[in-house]
Amino acid sequence: MEDSSAEKSQEMDATPTLTGSRGKASTRTQGTKSDNGPASKRRCVSTACIACRRRKSKCDGNLPSCAACSSVYHTACVYDPNSDHRRKGVYKKDTDALRTKNTTLLTLIQALLNYEEEDAFDLVRQIRSCDNLEDVAQSILGQGRGSTAGPEDTAASGDEALTQADQFESELAGKMSELVLDGSRKFIGGTSNLIFLPPGSELNEFRPSLGAQELDQGHGDYSVTQWTRVTQDERLISHLMTMYFTWHYPFFTTLSKDLFYRDYIRGVPSQYCSTLLVNAMLALGCHFSSWEGAREDPENSATAGDHFFKEAKRLFFENDEHANAKLCTVQALALLSVREAGCGRESKGWVYSGMSFRMAFDLGLNFDSTSLGARDLGEEEVDARRITFWGCFLFDKCWSNYLGRQPQLMGSSISVPKVDILPNEEAELWSPYMDTGVGREHTQPSRIRAVASQIFRLCEINGDLLVFFYDPTPKEKPSTKQAELKKLSDLHTRLEAWKKDLPKELRPQEGQLPQALLMQ
Repeated sequence: MEDSSAEKSQEMDATPTLTGSRGKASTRTQGTKSDNGPASKRRCVSTACIACRRRKSKCDGNLPSCAACSSVYHTACVYDPNSDHRRKGVYKKDTDALRTKNTTLLTLIQALLNYEEEDAFDLVRQIRSCDNLEDVAQSILGQGRGSTAGPEDTAASGDEALTQADQFESELAGKMSELVLDGSRKFIGGTSNLIFLPPGSELNEFRPSLGAQELDQGHGDYSVTQWTRVTQDERLISHLMTMYFTWHYPFFTTLSKDLFYRDYIRGVPSQYCSTLLVNAMLALGCHFSSWEGAREDPENSATAGDHFFKEAKRLFFENDEHANAKLCTVQALALLSVREAGCGRESKGWVYSGMSFRMAFDLGLNFDSTSLGARDLGEEEVDARRITFWGCFLFDKCWSNYLGRQPQLMGSSISVPKVDILPNEEAELWSPYMDTGVGREHTQPSRIRAVASQIFRLCEINGDLLVFFYDPTPKEKPSTKQAELKKLSDLHTRLEAWKKDLPKELRPQEGQLPQALLMQ
């Protein structure tokens, strides 16, 4: 017992100042305190020596020997650097191991991306059956893809591998997302290896719209009846198309009218015009006409547009339209959805709208396309992509209001700017067109894009309102009445600001454009 007490006493008294008697040490300590102010805190030691750790005594970490070992116990003082991961030696060892592992993985990934298909399968089998991935990576570097490398080339091969790895990292960092060409531009994210396909490959092959020469060749003996098999009556088709652009298009603006008509009048299918889109337009145009040809059953007004709608569905499934995303297919599906809603078939319309929105994301319409892809987009294509997406945005909010559901297109996934105002389309005159002809009483500029821009702004506010009302997420603590009233007050303030900022020519007034009145 006495020996144990003496040992504990020695441990407690083991300090760097243990020289001479205790009285002298104490005096020296007090002198230090009086001369230099309060005593400094004990230095933090990351690792104790092996002897102190075994004794479970405090160690000051001094080199080459700590005070406890040199002055108290008179034992050998040895430090184990591997016992503390905060020491530089161990940290450097871990860093080197990670760098080696990273280089190995990059070598294997780059080989899989660049090998021919059969060689890639062989490499995968080799990886799955190997004991050490580093050996596989070294064999790849040594083979040099078919060439023999001698011992003198080993160092050079290693440097080259590091350079290739750095290049791969740089390429990967610069390709977090991209627009890939597959007949039309598709959005591919950074986790897909499709972004590494070289230009000229099947998926990345650039196939632009037909040139001016081919367009002119199709303009000779062309008839608009070639767009549909439902009727051969050119007058009926032109009448229904005018009905659509007079009454439906000004509010549900979801395409570039100029680009559509450019290809429509020449009979040239493109990403701006297709038989599917034309038949969807004609089906909607039938709902504004009482002409006999506008109904599948002339005696039944409830069949208005059914024949064109059936033709559009046939084209969609027989031509496998969902397999090759195009702007005009996104537009057609959105029109088919709103037509089904108008006929009281909400479930079918909801599905068509979902297909339209999903295809819009496939094309990357929700992103600012000017910042994606290796090739610059023309101004016409950029504008067509924007108006198509924001048209889908409008359809989404209309469906959500109609069915009382959460919006599908959320603001957090959108970076595409609003549409531009096109002077030629704004100045184009709008007149009320009916079965009897054109009415001249309220002829005025159409202001298509001006109205569309205001509707899209309104839809953004409406989207936040829908999320607030129809949020299905259960809350642990329900919102207080004051918080709900504040949220509603903020939304009301935004709506009032939207109304106040409306241009004077779009405010309610006698003879106002129907699309502006519908917006109100």
